[in-house]
Amino acid sequence: MQLFYSPTSPYARKCRALIIEKSLESKIELVEVSPLDDPAALHAANPLGKVPALIRKSGPALINSPLICEFIDTLNDDRWIPANGESRILVLRQQAVADGLMDLTIGRRIEMNRPANRRYKLWTERWERGIVRTLEQLDRERGQFERSVDHGALSIAVALSYLDLRYAELDWRAAHPELGAFLERWEQRDSIRLTAPPTVT
Repeated sequence: MQLFYSPTSPYARKCRALIIEKSLESKIELVEVSPLDDPAALHAANPLGKVPALIRKSGPALINSPLICEFIDTLNDDRWIPANGESRILVLRQQAVADGLMDLTIGRRIEMNRPANRRYKLWTERWERGIVRTLEQLDRERGQFERSVDHGALSIAVALSYLDLRYAELDWRAAHPELGAFLERWEQRDSIRLTAPPTVT
């Protein structure tokens, strides 16, 4: 199997980190691509031209990180996503919140990359308010995940780390030190340490 990824994609990082946590490195080959270069192999797997995309031994390629992570979790008995019940709903909800935080961070970055005279203040402020609200919610709910070792907690760790990469000036750790401590614990795990994105500007 092959996983197409880019080093800075937080969605692909979730998949890569889960692969490490489940010791599946020998079963899934990582293929680094740059989606903006329109690589033909990526388009063959995912006509949307996005990462991550997973080519399986049989069956259609999988796209969208929650679906890919669900599939990865079935590859051995070390389950990171509960099979059923309220515990499954909670983990998937945490992943959804984390993915939404990634979406907001990316939206803000896209806007901030425009020339200053072409930025839309309305959108920038909307993304930033959403980020602040989400951090506040995660802080209120951190008792549900801060000591967990599952896919919900992993997803939140990846999303917080992505904030450090793309919105460092927010200094979210100062306002939410307990979330910062949560991320620091995850940063000691190989899954997060080995998938850390390169420093970018």
